[in-house]
Amino acid sequence: MSTSQRASRAALRWLGEQSAASTSSNAAASGSCITLSATRNAPIAQTHSATTRCGAKRSFHSDHAASLCPRRGANRKDFSTSSSSSSFWPAGTAQPEDEPQWQAGPPAKVGAAHRNTGSASMYPSPASVSASIAQSDTHRRSEGARTVSAPPPKTVHYIAEMKRRGQAITVLTAYDYPTALAHRSADIDICLIGDSLANVGLGHGSTQRLSVPAMVHHIQTVVRGLSSPLLSGEGRPALPLVIADMPFGSFFASVEEGVKNALALIKEGGADGVKIEGGQEIVPLVERLTDFGIPVMAHIGLQPQRAAALSGLTLRGRTAEQAISIVRDARALDRAGCFAGVVECVPNKVAKEISERVGFATIGIGAGPATDGQVLVINDILGDLTGPAHVLAGLGEPTSDHSSNMPLPLPHAETPRPPKFVRNFAAQATGGATLGSIRIAAVRAYVAAVRNRDFPNEDVEGYKIKREELELFRKLLSVEDANDAPKR
Repeated sequence: MSTSQRASRAALRWLGEQSAASTSSNAAASGSCITLSATRNAPIAQTHSATTRCGAKRSFHSDHAASLCPRRGANRKDFSTSSSSSSFWPAGTAQPEDEPQWQAGPPAKVGAAHRNTGSASMYPSPASVSASIAQSDTHRRSEGARTVSAPPPKTVHYIAEMKRRGQAITVLTAYDYPTALAHRSADIDICLIGDSLANVGLGHGSTQRLSVPAMVHHIQTVVRGLSSPLLSGEGRPALPLVIADMPFGSFFASVEEGVKNALALIKEGGADGVKIEGGQEIVPLVERLTDFGIPVMAHIGLQPQRAAALSGLTLRGRTAEQAISIVRDARALDRAGCFAGVVECVPNKVAKEISERVGFATIGIGAGPATDGQVLVINDILGDLTGPAHVLAGLGEPTSDHSSNMPLPLPHAETPRPPKFVRNFAAQATGGATLGSIRIAAVRAYVAAVRNRDFPNEDVEGYKIKREELELFRKLLSVEDANDAPKR
């Protein structure tokens, strides 16, 4: 064999060896890539799975998944690239047969890009992920556009705007969960958790027995009723402003004590602001509270907390001197920052003069129709049992009066029914009406009457002042106006 032949054969053997080596190297490299892909990608799939199953806010490594979510056990199988079956996210992960809730479906918005079909490309490309996210965001925005949010709660500024526009302001008391629910059946502007709770709710002879902890307790129950999520949304009235009475003695010792107890009613109870009975003597407390943005409602005229010192629960402002004193209190509290003030049991014409001279919204009770709004105790508008005399009086005889023949408000057919073992004796006694249906009807009727200025009737539901006292009051008022006018 010639030298050239030997060289040619050697070259052929070398080429064959290189080809075989190349084939073996490519196969090994391909297997390494698949193994590496499986090793590196498995934690990613488990990370997504853990995030989805456990509802975590952030992704975390699969080593921590079992400790954070007990449903993630060690018996879960890692995905295999040799599987030819199609599975949803996490890609290729086996679903335990004993946990059917895991087989209910993939996370929201998982599409074909998240399927594992056995190919080497088991995860979506960045472009497909971006497209999926954009589609999801567009869907959420369109869903949000169709969602009508609940109307914002009523505020101090809302009440001030009502006064400016001459719209009647509706205020009604509530003391517990059922009365709070009745409020949400109508468009009440201010819900007042009044210290009249001591009388009509707790059976005390006066409001002086009410404590701050008791007040906090009842505020909490009212707020729970008012703020029920089922009562908020499209077509529902806005949440009323919640004001709570400062109990007797809770602000006497010092301004600091008054601030502390006011904060308890707001922070612990959930009230938006407080109502304080008094005149010029409470101005420092009102100024301190309003300086820090706490809404304060005044209470002038008849002040039940001081009934023992003022000859009982009687008309105030019946004389010119009393009337001008109430005007001075109103002006002082207006300057101190009150957003509203209850004017209780004063002659109609005195209340009218006060309403025209103060910036805050006047809320009358026994003060005639000229105030900016009205307030009543819910037990009174319902004719509820508020004392032993109601029981002693008992029931009257049926009459043929026209008003007695008016149909009673019946509960809606979809009203939740009591358990089977309960018989509704109220409905049986009234021919179908229930306490709940009467409450709703009464609150709605009250709101409508106040809004339309049909309540109170000036001649029947108000008080008058003698002519000579009225003339003297107006003379004193003109002097007071001159003194109160800004100096040039």
